[in-house]
This record gives sequence, structure tokens and C-alpha cells, in this order.
Amino acid sequence: MTTIIQAMEAIRAAQQALNESAAQDRDDDDAAAATLDYPDHRARLGAVDLGGALAVDYYGDDHDGWAIAASALARPGVAAHIAQLRIAGPDEGANGLKTWDFAGLIAAAPRFGKLTDLQIAASDPGDHNQAVVEDEQLPALLALMPALRKLTLPQAPEPEFFDLDLPELGFVRTGGDFRTRGFIGHLAQAQRLPSLRFVDFADSLAPFLSIEEQPADWSSTPFEDYERLMRSPTMERCWGLRLRNAKLSETQYRALQALRPQCQFSVVLAAPHCYVSHWGRSNFPHRHLLAFG
Repeated sequence: MTTIIQAMEAIRAAQQALNESAAQDRDDDDAAAATLDYPDHRARLGAVDLGGALAVDYYGDDHDGWAIAASALARPGVAAHIAQLRIAGPDEGANGLKTWDFAGLIAAAPRFGKLTDLQIAASDPGDHNQAVVEDEQLPALLALMPALRKLTLPQAPEPEFFDLDLPELGFVRTGGDFRTRGFIGHLAQAQRLPSLRFVDFADSLAPFLSIEEQPADWSSTPFEDYERLMRSPTMERCWGLRLRNAKLSETQYRALQALRPQCQFSVVLAAPHCYVSHWGRSNFPHRHLLAFG
């Protein structure tokens, strides 16, 4: 059985590999300057001993650096000691996406038996690159983490998420991309989340980017799904619901609150950034961003 000290040594070795990888295309002077002047451009994997379990942070790119870090996390002797795992990176990517790929970790199938807090950072509204996890990976990844209590994701998970047994999960936050994956409708029917107490859900970004008709799977969550959720046993147990960028009217928001008057129900409107140079396009819905005229 790998000890916690050995697990931390494996993580330090992965950081050394990250350093060596970053230095390969630079001479010594360039590498030193990059380290000192632009630390955000250097991937890092760190761990803190909380007293019997590890809090692990990866910050870096979503390709070469992440591949090295994920390989270390995939070791059963490392995964078994992690209580908190946070994954984030700078606003960099390709074709407007920062895509986290967990295929190697899923294939290795280490058991994260102590992991109670997983945070894969959601995008900031001002980011150019939308953070996402590769399609269809989240249910398989989360199946390795049965002790989760807190979960933050850059997007809503696929419907298979609701087939998982996560008896301790109490907090869920999903970032918003272009697909809701029917999250709210499935949450209204959830049977395996008995400890859930707070939901923070971001709806589709599509209405903020074009007034033209979008693909069906880019649609915003319909009011009827929110209504079903508020009437469901799921919300009988929850004390709070936060909706981000829902496509609802004031009347609809008030109707939802009336269904659960004791629920701490709040709304966040934080549309994705847009370039002013795009405002002249007839299909670009920028006027809702101009609250002061």
C-alpha cells in the first residue's frame, strides 16, 4: 500500500516532469525567464497534506501538461489519498475551447475512495476559451469517486450521471456551455442523490450569441423542466437553488419561487463577453448587455 508520503513524492516527480517538458523548447536563459516572468504559463501539480489526506491542485494547459499530471493521478496509490482535487488552467485552448480529456484516467480506473471535493473549473464570462470535459466522459469519471460531497463542473453532465450512486453528494455546480443535456429535467426525477442540498446550474449560452434558431441540443432549459424540479422530491430536500443565465421571464421566476417559498432561490445574469466589433451584425443579440442604454 502506497503511503501518503510516497503519494506526495509521486506528485513531486510529476512536477519535475512538467518542468522538464516546459524547458525542452527553450535554452536555459529563456526557461528561467519564463518561470519568473510568466508563471501562469507553467503547468504545476501540487499537494498539501491535510492530516491523513491530500488536497491536490493542477493548474496548466489541457494537453501536454495535463497528460503528465493525469498520469500521476491515475496511479492507485496516489488517487487513494486524495480528498480534494481541483483542476484549472489559463484562458488558453484551440478553436475557442479548453478541453479536458480524462480518457487515460478513466482507463486506469483508480479508486478515489477519499475524494469528497472535485472542482473542474468553469469558465469565467470573460474567457475566450470555453472550458469543457470531453463528451461522454463525466459519468465514467465520477463513478470512480463514490464519496463525493461537493462537485463543480464546467458543464452539465450527461444523463448517465443520474445512474450513479453518490449518497453523500450535497452540492453541485455546473458551468454553462451550449448544451444543457437535459440536466434540470433529469434532476427532477433523480433517485440516487439523497443528500443533495444545493444546486447551482448555468443554462445554455446559445441565446446570448445569436438570435437565429439554434440546433435543438443547444436549446435553453424550458420553464416546464424548472417547474417539475421545483415540485419534485429533490427540491423538498434542497435548501437552495441558483440559476445562471436561464431564459425565463420575471413572471416565471416568481412562479418558481412561489412553488418553494422556503427555498433560497437566486438568479445570476452573467452573459458571456462579446466583442464590440460584432455588434453591427444583425444576428448578434448584444442589446441585452446594455443595461444603462
